[in-house]
Amino acid sequence: MSAEETIAVLKKRFRPEAAKNLCATYLINIKGDGAAAYLTKISDGTCEFVEHASSGYSPADCQITIDSDDLHQIISGRMSAMTAALSGVLAIEGELGLAMKLVPIFFEG
Repeated sequence: MSAEETIAVLKKRFRPEAAKNLCATYLINIKGDGAAAYLTKISDGTCEFVEHASSGYSPADCQITIDSDDLHQIISGRMSAMTAALSGVLAIEGELGLAMKLVPIFFEG
């Protein structure tokens, strides 16, 4: 699954009610096949994904880096985001609490 296809899935899964009181920016770096980076802006129940050129500068509150195959496993439910983070498959820079807030926004439970 390419980065573009993955972002399309995340857009469909977005749960505005779970993001109602959150205002944060995330830089999601998807490595591997069809690699890309997306600046994700979540603000009071809205979500916007903007492709981000890798200039070395990250305006995000939290940066998440993961291989496209591993992200596909998380999206398909074969691996939890927590397991991915604890095993080092998913790298988080910035506030860990912000990264954890993405689970109920894009994934059930």
